[in-house]
Amino acid sequence: MNDKFTVINNDRADQKKLDHVYKVAKLNELWDRQRRNATLQAIEKNKGKEFADFLQEDLMKIALCGVKYICSHRDVKRENTQLSTGYKQSLEESKILFQLIDGIFAVCGYLQLKNFVTTFPITKEYDGEKWECKDYFFTMNVLSEMDWDKPVGREKISDLLWDYQNDDLRHVYVEYTSAMSDIYRSQTGKGMMESFFEKEGIGTHTLIPGKNIMKDNSTGGIMKICDKPSHLKIVK
Repeated sequence: MNDKFTVINNDRADQKKLDHVYKVAKLNELWDRQRRNATLQAIEKNKGKEFADFLQEDLMKIALCGVKYICSHRDVKRENTQLSTGYKQSLEESKILFQLIDGIFAVCGYLQLKNFVTTFPITKEYDGEKWECKDYFFTMNVLSEMDWDKPVGREKISDLLWDYQNDDLRHVYVEYTSAMSDIYRSQTGKGMMESFFEKEGIGTHTLIPGKNIMKDNSTGGIMKICDKPSHLKIVK
């Protein structure tokens, strides 16, 4: 993908912050190089084979480097936002990002489940029942109904990611759906969530930057957001 996520130095930021931004950008470049190298080496090593028939160890490398690259790409975008560089992902970049992640998910689908879990370890969080959320045990319960020696399957990867607890994969899936929503908005004028809420009769609001005003997207009415500190405190 032709990245345009260049980090611009901000004179107001202290040196420690700039050093951090430099490391984030550099890590993005390194993972991009690793992703490309892993793919080219795998193609050379598995000449004459269909992608689905590549050696599992090569597919694992491609999948891991791809996911790590997307996560580092996401980090660069976040730093640009924090530094107020004015960068905004274009529609063309959203399309490229969507296609890239879709390709990464296809590779993940070729992985045998046991190798998928090895490549992307389940997050070690065990208190999901207490907080009524997904955790390690929830994920293992889902996996117990699957064949660990068979490929996950491209058609099943989205369902698996929905139940799978791994921070990197979650971040990549968010980038995937965000890019998909950008493309959908360019075609319909509305994002996917906006269309969903409208279909379900759920009202939405838009924050007007710098004015502390929320606009009702259905009625056009506005309301001011109170910027005064609340006197309410959380009591533990």
